[in-house]
Amino acid sequence: MNPGRHASPALAEAVASAMARNGQKWLRFVLRMLRNRADAEDVLQEAVRRVLLRGHSLPDEDQARMYLSRAICNIAIETYHRTRRERRRRVPLREDILPVCNKANPESRLEKMEDSVERRYLIRLLNQGLSRLPAKHYQAVRLTIMESEMTSIREAVALNGIPYSTLRHRSAQGVHQLRKFLNRALRNVK
Repeated sequence: MNPGRHASPALAEAVASAMARNGQKWLRFVLRMLRNRADAEDVLQEAVRRVLLRGHSLPDEDQARMYLSRAICNIAIETYHRTRRERRRRVPLREDILPVCNKANPESRLEKMEDSVERRYLIRLLNQGLSRLPAKHYQAVRLTIMESEMTSIREAVALNGIPYSTLRHRSAQGVHQLRKFLNRALRNVK
């Protein structure tokens, strides 16, 4: 459907009726999956937007309800996976490893810390962990996380010809193995 065209009044009415009858049930379903009310409401809103933009002619309200429920389910799954990826990319700050910062001038302490022994030790540990990874896992971690010119796994797939699910799985396995190695090494330091 062209972005300039609007959904037919019959489709808009069928979607509105389906949302009035099933909106709370769908909201509870998505809320159970995402555990965040704002995200759940965004999923419902995005599903309605996509259904109306596509503008399929749906002969009756039951078909509109089924089409909308499928769109809600698909968008909820996309949102769930996206938020999980974002959470995994955030590295928690372990303050027990970092030295105490100077409260008066934290920038000067950070500059000193850049060349500190702790930083060099952590980089050496990271390199040891990377060298212990199997070649396929190392390549996947390098392509998906370490290379700055790659913006997404899909881009890495397009450039290297590795199937998307394979690269994603290998990267996850490599990160898991690396995390285990680093946790073991840091536990032994204490």
